[in-house]
Amino acid sequence: MKGKIPGLIYLVQPPLVQLNAPYPAPYYLKAFLDARGYRTRVLDHSIGLFERIFCRTGLEKIFTDARRIYQNRGLPADGGEGFVPDLSSPYVLYQTERFLSEEDRWLSTIGRLVRFLQGRDREWGHFLSLANGVLPGGPRFDACLASLGGNPPPDAAPLLASKLLADLVDFISSILDPSFSLVRYAEAPAPAFRDSLRRGHTPAHRDETKGMAPESNTLREQYTPSACAGVDFAAVKNSPDHYIMAEFYRPLLEEVWGETLLARGPDRPNPGETILLVITIPFSGCLAGALTCAVSAKGHFGEACTAIAGGGYVNTELRFLEDETFFDYFDYLAFDRGYGSLEAILHRLERKAGVPDEEEPVLYKTLYRSPKDRRIIGSPDSSGDDFIPGLTLDREASRTVFPDYGEVDFGRYLYPVDEVNPMHRLWSDGHWLKAYLAHGCYWHSCAFCDTSLDYIREFAPVETGALFRHLVDQAEKTGVRGVHLVDEAAPVSSLIELAELNIREGLPLVFWGNIRFEKTLTPDTAAFLAAGGLLGVSGGIEVASEAGFRRVRKGLGLSEVVRAAAAFKEAGVLTHAYLIYGYWDETPEEIVNSAELLRRLFAAGLLDSAFWHQFILTRHSPLYAEWQRGLHPGLIVSAGPERLRPGAGKPGKAGKIFALNDLSFAGEERFNRFAEPLDRLLAAWMAGDTTLPVEAAFPFRVPAPSVPSGLVAELLDAYARDRDLEREAPPSGAGRICFLGSRPLGEGGPPETALFWRWRLSDQRLCLPAASAEKLKALLEGAARPGDLNPAAFYQELERIVGGRQVQDVWKNLRNRGLVIIP
Repeated sequence: MKGKIPGLIYLVQPPLVQLNAPYPAPYYLKAFLDARGYRTRVLDHSIGLFERIFCRTGLEKIFTDARRIYQNRGLPADGGEGFVPDLSSPYVLYQTERFLSEEDRWLSTIGRLVRFLQGRDREWGHFLSLANGVLPGGPRFDACLASLGGNPPPDAAPLLASKLLADLVDFISSILDPSFSLVRYAEAPAPAFRDSLRRGHTPAHRDETKGMAPESNTLREQYTPSACAGVDFAAVKNSPDHYIMAEFYRPLLEEVWGETLLARGPDRPNPGETILLVITIPFSGCLAGALTCAVSAKGHFGEACTAIAGGGYVNTELRFLEDETFFDYFDYLAFDRGYGSLEAILHRLERKAGVPDEEEPVLYKTLYRSPKDRRIIGSPDSSGDDFIPGLTLDREASRTVFPDYGEVDFGRYLYPVDEVNPMHRLWSDGHWLKAYLAHGCYWHSCAFCDTSLDYIREFAPVETGALFRHLVDQAEKTGVRGVHLVDEAAPVSSLIELAELNIREGLPLVFWGNIRFEKTLTPDTAAFLAAGGLLGVSGGIEVASEAGFRRVRKGLGLSEVVRAAAAFKEAGVLTHAYLIYGYWDETPEEIVNSAELLRRLFAAGLLDSAFWHQFILTRHSPLYAEWQRGLHPGLIVSAGPERLRPGAGKPGKAGKIFALNDLSFAGEERFNRFAEPLDRLLAAWMAGDTTLPVEAAFPFRVPAPSVPSGLVAELLDAYARDRDLEREAPPSGAGRICFLGSRPLGEGGPPETALFWRWRLSDQRLCLPAASAEKLKALLEGAARPGDLNPAAFYQELERIVGGRQVQDVWKNLRNRGLVIIP
């Protein structure tokens, strides 16, 4: 390979991921590469493709092609071998005719609909909420309108607008391209897709009676099991020829590449430079877009283009890649954090021309294909002295590199509202700056998780102060002051530090993200985090029973879950739980008991929302590693160990491994029937109805729950009792004091003064002798910002102010009205 000097580096997020905010990976890489002097340009083609389709010009093409198919009674528009819609279904036929009849309305509406969802053209929302039949509609819009009694208030306009957009997506996917959705594309060809099909996560999930499922979610990013697992690459490599990719994404790409060749200044590559295409593939639903992007760029730039792929899908699914034809699309695969791999690739590209072409070095955490014999060279799991520099760079960069969103036009992104649930809305209803407080997971022991992989195993917290300053700077540049913490589980100590810095600076940010329901999340900690800008938390409960916790090695019990959730709810923080059903040895009784326990958590007001995931056995989990060692004899992995072994594919023959992570196991299909009832129960609970007995939701016989009737109530009582005892007891000296109430004011005069402040929306008063009140006021003002004030020292000063006879009563009063102790 001759030396090439990388010129312009395109950092591409291929479609489709999300519509409300940019995905963070390209912006982390931008900061990393910019600091090294490279010229970078981020292309978010998730929002770019959306803009291409959902405009008047885009819909004119959609309707023209749909009408041609309709007139041909389901034959592909070009008469070839394209997708054939099921127009024999009365439901699909009716919806097709309905949309085609309202074509003019859709064309005149789409521009204002998109602008409204972008947070502009708010006046149009009043017009939409009139629901007077002037605007178009669809099944989702109809159902939403009916749920509002046919007379929606103006505040319902964002929800109605989001349903209109979802209806359009259903129309496109049912008539033109079944792979299309707003948050993924072409996930179908894979064993793991069985889960999303069962759960209706595709926008046009079809059954024999409906054709389109109005209850399915199209607007919110969903972390569904990855697809294309364990299949040959031949099953997915034609996805660039699918309708949306061919008719909309390819023309968009050609325009981008054309602008590059015509550009002046820093965006124009110089002679002898290469165009470097760095594509992140976080989910399998981005694979089709990534392939399309690579094909287009190589076709346009020829040998001047070098394409690199990385991201979550590459890290989890392609570690055992055997099919060398994947390198017809990408020159390199970069694994795990990507910094060390990317630097190794750049060094190879930049090496001097005098280095012999036949040298094919093994690069740190990188795979590529030999141009001589088409062997795949390298390993995603590099180790040894030769790779210490790459490992060192990975570890350093993951702690010090922060995403650069400074050039992002957030006005392009939407505020979709796919659900009214306040916690669920956080995922989509906000232009979030996405960042992490720590790389990896500090627990990394759950039996079902990919704990052997770097993104879980290698825990490395960032310097919180540096991240905070960076995020405040980003907020000033972008106007976006909300932060979505995308950690696997944010460390409690880092959350506290972030909240403390935010309080000191006058709350320039608000934030939310993933946590573990830890015992360290006390009422005081939750109150402090809420005061520091925390909006909501999401954490894994998984199998909601003591036996289930032990089986999946969560490292917590029901008591910790209840206490942490109660502390957050008491502090006014939204809570979300992730759950698993269908664990390989789970019984129907355990599933029902888990659901019953969840119902009681909702009934007690401890959870705002939750999400069921069907268990998927992954190759990188402790459970699979134990199975390989002969443990769990009842777990039968369907493919058999000989097929699961890397290297099983034979050169030149079909069956070479393309992607391998999600694995089928014997008997997993018995859990399929639980999906719909569990989702139906969850929808009712999130809407506030927890009265329906769990077993009544199942259309088949299940055991009655055996959860003790007072279990959650008893745990809540214990939580409240321990909280009150802790607040009454004199402090031990550990931790720091912080007063979260408003500034105290003195009311009245000698001989007695009432201190007045506000705490949790209520007036608080404490009557003391005038001199004592003035001193206590000063003491509380000094504790209003977190510092190093020791609780024992505060208590001693309080005793000096009010006297030994009153100190315990005053201490208890303050501890219940805004005085907290934080680590």
